[in-house]
Amino acid sequence: MNADTDENESRAAPTLASIAGRVGVSVNTVSRALRAPHTVRTELRRQINKAMEELNYVPNRLAGGLAGTRSDIVGVVVTSLYYSEFASIIDTLQSALLESGLQVMLANTRYDPEQETRLVRSILSWRPAAVAIIGVDHPPKVGELLRASGMPVIEMWDIGGDIIDSAVGIDHEAVGAAQASHLMERGYRKLAFVGSVRENDTRAQKRARGVARRIAEAGLRSVVKSTSQEGGNPDLGERLANDLLDADPEIDGIICNSDVVAFGVLRALRKRGKKVPDDIGVIAFGDSEASNCMFPTLSTVRPNRQRIGQLTADAILSRINGGDPRTIAVEWELVGRESTGKI
Repeated sequence: MNADTDENESRAAPTLASIAGRVGVSVNTVSRALRAPHTVRTELRRQINKAMEELNYVPNRLAGGLAGTRSDIVGVVVTSLYYSEFASIIDTLQSALLESGLQVMLANTRYDPEQETRLVRSILSWRPAAVAIIGVDHPPKVGELLRASGMPVIEMWDIGGDIIDSAVGIDHEAVGAAQASHLMERGYRKLAFVGSVRENDTRAQKRARGVARRIAEAGLRSVVKSTSQEGGNPDLGERLANDLLDADPEIDGIICNSDVVAFGVLRALRKRGKKVPDDIGVIAFGDSEASNCMFPTLSTVRPNRQRIGQLTADAILSRINGGDPRTIAVEWELVGRESTGKI
């Protein structure tokens, strides 16, 4: 048996027959345990449920319950809808898939690992044609479910990690290193990383690691961090900036994990009488529409969201039609504006 056959078998979705074989009962008994659990004795139900968990079986909600049935749905799982961070990706992805007769089913995990597991399990029960999901770092059960599904899985927004099937995104650690380099090239030396860095926001964590690595390579003092588990917003940015400068007034460069946090940082600096960029330089991530309307205008990193959406759609269609898994690095741009104008 060749490697390709092994891979195909390892990605084959578990069926009622595989559950029945594991427990040593008929397919009808397993089906009855799912449809009318009260008709199956308690101990046998427990064994069946245990086998389903071990094999990562997901019930089929489609009419007829045929194991090979696939819908025209593509499940799209994002971690946030806050400030429309992924809106352009979803819009581009949906438009491209509609042209091929595929519909998007959207789920928002809110960075909650338990919710991500429930949502992925629910989406898989509809037998989607494919799943597109933000990030490459997931709760262990989510990875098991997606691998066991046998469906095309395209991880979006990040490529830095263990990829399930295919991925389309950016190298977030490289982004953080570029942000630090941009400030250092303009003469800033005492740098801080500020923002919302939640436990399950691994992309922000990777950018913070990139900042720390680049600063260490330059032989500067370690990056100072002022972060919170709260969702990012301008009020949080203002509060974190004030905490940061109260504790370390010599900070002269601030790297924000998002534009909306940077808006609050700029507000805090203005209230404190700090001149940007003369006293402190500020750079962020996201390039939201407001970034070029701030005073001063905000230096930031612009991820190519539309490109990620289009290439994700292309990867989905390719995999549905038998194409090979791929990992695609998407370009991004560091946009220097007035907030880092110091030379």
